Amino acid sequence: MNEQSSSERIPVVQSTGMEVSVPEGMQVGCSDANAIPLDAFGDGGLIRPPMVDLLFPKVVFPSPRVAQVAGTEKIRELVFHHHELIWHSSIQPIFGHNEEHFWHAVGITADFHIEACGGPKSYTHRRGHPHLRERHFPFTITENDREIWLELYVQALHDVTFPAEVVEEYWRWIESLSIRMINRRTRSEEPIRVPFASIAERL
Repeated sequence: MNEQSSSERIPVVQSTGMEVSVPEGMQVGCSDANAIPLDAFGDGGLIRPPMVDLLFPKVVFPSPRVAQVAGTEKIRELVFHHHELIWHSSIQPIFGHNEEHFWHAVGITADFHIEACGGPKSYTHRRGHPHLRERHFPFTITENDREIWLELYVQALHDVTFPAEVVEEYWRWIESLSIRMINRRTRSEEPIRVPFASIAERL
């Protein structure tokens, strides 16, 4: 990462969609190569500057058109099929072994997706604000877990024949939102992005 001048401030997009700034002198990520020699101040040794571990990208929620075109039952079918694939995948242990509890939670997740796509506000009426990142804190989710989760989503979108007219809008939402669920970093690099163009031919 290039060094920032003292007057530069790094924009950070947070969940509110508003831009804030990293305080002066703070870096995004920090390797040994970025350590600042203290002998420049006459003390010797090394110091690591303040840093931000991970920048969350902007999340653009779907427009109501997604629910209008796909229909609420198609969205529900997609969410349930995605989680069926998860239940038989390597990331299943994240969700525990109580299958009844798992499927109850999937129903709640489906309500959230339907509402996010412009459908009835069943989720909000029953659960309030989603607080998705906080709700996922009890579960260890790594970058690799997210990549598997997204790969299973590609398969689910294909299997349920999600409408082509709105699938890109839906993917853009879940791909960026999924980064916020990572709560156990295992790599120094930023999470891999999966743009729609890279999966379009598989749908």
